[in-house]
Amino acid sequence: MHLTTHTDPGLTQAGSSSAAVRALEISIASDKALVAEVRRSVRATLASWGASEIADDMAVVASELASNALRHAGGEATLRLQLAEGRALLEVNDGSAQWPVPRRVGAEAEEGRGLLLVQALAAEWGWRPRERGGKTVWASLPAPAGCEA
Repeated sequence: MHLTTHTDPGLTQAGSSSAAVRALEISIASDKALVAEVRRSVRATLASWGASEIADDMAVVASELASNALRHAGGEATLRLQLAEGRALLEVNDGSAQWPVPRRVGAEAEEGRGLLLVQALAAEWGWRPRERGGKTVWASLPAPAGCEA
C-alpha cells in the first residue's frame, strides 16, 4: 500500500497575489484498500481547516471518486482538495479518458451508485480531459460561514 499526503497551508490562488488557498494532495497507488485512508485524510484535513461542517459529505465524495478512479482507470490516481474563495474543491486525476457517467442500478445491486452519491452531496461536480491524457473529475461544496483559507 502507498499513500502520500502533502499539505500546502499558504498557497495563493492562481492569478491572485492575495487570495489564500489551503490544499491537500494525496497520491493513491492502485490499492482499493487506501480509499478508507483517503476518506479519513479528507475528513481530518477539513476539520483542521475549520470546515468540519462539510467534512463528512466531502469524505464520501472523495471516497467515491477515488474508488471510481482506481476501479475504472487502473493504475494510480491523485486527489487534490483545496479550500479557497468560499468553497472546498476536490479533484481526482486518473489516466483514463473514459468520462464518468452516473448509471441506474437495481435495488439489489451492491455497487454502481457512487456518482449518484456525488450528485446528491456536491453543490457542483463535473469532469474535464487532461492535456497529457486522462481526466480530472471534480466536485465542490460551499465552505462553512466564517471558514477562510
